[in-house]
Amino acid sequence: MLELLESHDARRLRVDSCLMLIQDVSQRLSKEGSHPRIVEQLQHLDEILSLIDHQVVTESDLERIEGSTNQLMKEIGLLFDHQGMGILYAGTCH
Repeated sequence: MLELLESHDARRLRVDSCLMLIQDVSQRLSKEGSHPRIVEQLQHLDEILSLIDHQVVTESDLERIEGSTNQLMKEIGLLFDHQGMGILYAGTCH
């Protein structure tokens, strides 16, 4: 039973980490005056991730969520670089 609880907590932590990262980037882009549509899409992604049922998330699901978050960060990194906003996070986040 303890192992199941630890597994559940780990899944929640990993999903929440992606969620917090997206929230941080969304807030930063909003403050920097980026295109409102980009900020809206990140906020929508935030809403979708917050609906995830952590109890049914599998390791495979987590790998896809983390991989997608990392890919998004790479693409947004280009926006940060292009607009001269510096770096929000260095390296791979997950």
